[in-house]
Amino acid sequence: MQHKKYSLYKNGVYLHDFDTMTKCSKWLENIIGGSLYQGLSRIRDGKWIPDERSQLFGYEVKTNDTEES
Repeated sequence: MQHKKYSLYKNGVYLHDFDTMTKCSKWLENIIGGSLYQGLSRIRDGKWIPDERSQLFGYEVKTNDTEES
């Protein structure tokens, strides 16, 4: 079974791994506030690069597909 893992980075520095995008957004919301799921999903999909005025500036989400036995 394939399992997606989401890794969160800030300015190229690894922060944390998450099992779901929801867990990723909730974790970051507890730190910087706001509702971040949609923005993080767009960053992950390569549809948006936040500018300097965005609270998500410098953040990156990478998807790692892993196999579980």
